Amino acid sequence: MEEIMSEQTNITTPLSALAERATASGAWWQEDTLDQRRELVLPTRVLVALDNAGIRTVEELKAAGPTKLRQLPHIGKQAFEQIVELLRALDRESANGGER
Repeated sequence: MEEIMSEQTNITTPLSALAERATASGAWWQEDTLDQRRELVLPTRVLVALDNAGIRTVEELKAAGPTKLRQLPHIGKQAFEQIVELLRALDRESANGGER
């Protein structure tokens, strides 16, 4: 029973799945919605840099922290700001119960 419980608490969210999930949920065609969905997408170059550093899930991204992220190759000021905006958008989505 403990094994099952620990498996349930270790659910991870792959960074590459965020955009697909955001597009699939809600009325994506409504006014201003497409602009909001972009917050949940990281550019491919940022995803590759994170993947090369072994960061593949939202949980790993949060755990890395700002100091480690800023030291990663190919993560400059703009990429760091995009990561922060992604995490903020996820927090807003979570606070709204998954709705925007």
